[in-house]
Amino acid sequence: MSEADPQPAGGQDILSADQRSAHLLAENLHCVLGDRVVLHDVSLTVSRGERVGLIGENGRGKSTLLRILAGDLVPQRGEVVRAVTGRVGFLPQQPGFPAGSRIEDVLTRATALIGELSARMRAAEERMSSGEGPLDAVLEEYGTLQEEFDRRGGWELGARIGEVLNVFGLERLDRARRTDTLSGGERARLALAALVLDEPAALLLDEPTNHLDDRAVDWLVQWLASYQGPCLIASHDRALLEAAVTAVVDLDGPRGAVMRYGGGYREYLAEQAAARERWWQQYREWDKELAEAARQVQKARTRGRVFSGRADNDKLSYDAAGSGAERAVARTGRAAQLHLRRLLEEEVPRPPEPLDFAPPQPAEAADGVLLRATGLAVGEVLRGADLVLAAGSRYVISAPNGAGKSTLLAVLVGEREPDSGTVERAPGLRIGHLPQDSDFGAERRTLLDAFAARRAAHVEDAAAELTRFGLFGPEDFATPTNRLSVGQWRRLELALLFARRPHLLLLDEPTNHLSLLLVEQLLAAVERFPGPVVLVTHDRALRAHHHDALVELSDGRLIRPA
Repeated sequence: MSEADPQPAGGQDILSADQRSAHLLAENLHCVLGDRVVLHDVSLTVSRGERVGLIGENGRGKSTLLRILAGDLVPQRGEVVRAVTGRVGFLPQQPGFPAGSRIEDVLTRATALIGELSARMRAAEERMSSGEGPLDAVLEEYGTLQEEFDRRGGWELGARIGEVLNVFGLERLDRARRTDTLSGGERARLALAALVLDEPAALLLDEPTNHLDDRAVDWLVQWLASYQGPCLIASHDRALLEAAVTAVVDLDGPRGAVMRYGGGYREYLAEQAAARERWWQQYREWDKELAEAARQVQKARTRGRVFSGRADNDKLSYDAAGSGAERAVARTGRAAQLHLRRLLEEEVPRPPEPLDFAPPQPAEAADGVLLRATGLAVGEVLRGADLVLAAGSRYVISAPNGAGKSTLLAVLVGEREPDSGTVERAPGLRIGHLPQDSDFGAERRTLLDAFAARRAAHVEDAAAELTRFGLFGPEDFATPTNRLSVGQWRRLELALLFARRPHLLLLDEPTNHLSLLLVEQLLAAVERFPGPVVLVTHDRALRAHHHDALVELSDGRLIRPA
């Protein structure tokens, strides 16, 4: 956990700012990390009482923006103002603690303000008893201190700490334990618990639900609803965004712009759908006008040829009647050509098609079964797992990390041999496998060449496939694949998945590393897919949508939850 310096970038003292006007401000931020521009002229304001969801594909700069607002990173240019009375609490994705810290030390620092309020209340009580100072002023001070002490749960501090530790799954940890012995998930939950207990003047949260179970997320949503300071939350958690935020800021806006949308996540999606429809309408109108302009140019050329075909001995009659008409045709032709040129210069690009799986040639499936797995065993994670996949089958697999979910998919697709058990696949079966993580770090060929090689396709066909769904543009083709961002690697994996025209889908954490709009498109395409689908996911919204298809991987076997 990090507590940001409550000073603006320019050093101006704002600790006396009125709480009602508290806000966080970033203006024209430009940040370069290594040789990559991460943020370019980004501006953002978060006011008191706002819970703003910060979204965008991995690599767009969400974490960088939070670090700059927190004061942990200095941009190359731009202004940052933290206009709050008190500390700015920052939860990075991988929080750290001072060397040698124990859990008890973290909790003591988080509740230090309550201890300070208690000491000031005792001092005020002593002044009242001794008659020191004007009684009215001391009583007013004492009342203000007591009100804040009550609001922060000072009278029930021990119970409050216990509640927070319990809800974040930390209650069984020895409070004398050093923080450097905790797992990454435990450290993240401890840092979040400390922020909740501290209740700082402003909050910056980077993927706060990454290591939380459903109960903890529900509790956090309720707590955030009562939080009054400026709050900026970078998250891919659609359930959290839908339930907790009051506005959405998208770092993947049109032409690289940062776009702010009022309302919650559903309103954001509705506005995106409306914007897409407006784009299609503009394209259809432009395309219609372009066709008409081309027709007018061709018509003018045809009429011009009629006049240019007069006989040599017809000059007198032409001079008398035709020259004016020819000039009129020429003017019309020039006007038509100018109009056509203007339309081509102001081209409205065709919107990308929504993600969709092309229907494959049927596989030769006996009794409609495309894949049958029997008695799969791998090490300590799979112990006799069975699975039958036929047309229309849907399975959403849920289990803790390390339970063997990714191992199961690797065995089903044929990338790993089981220690025992069998996998029968229908002849000609094409499996669409989306792994949990995409890594093209060793691929030095350009994006276009790498995709064409993996598809065994001509470059022209590969270019059409890459641009069809808007996953990439021609400007990306020459980029070395190993220089793409994590989010772009994931989009490349998607392009390969859709180009394969699979009969069966095995998707491992399909919402990882993608922009939320692309996630919504992908899940809609999966919904329409007629073949069997196996989804491995921690996404709460996805699991809720497919609650009837949920299975648990428990003790190495797939079972339906009770």
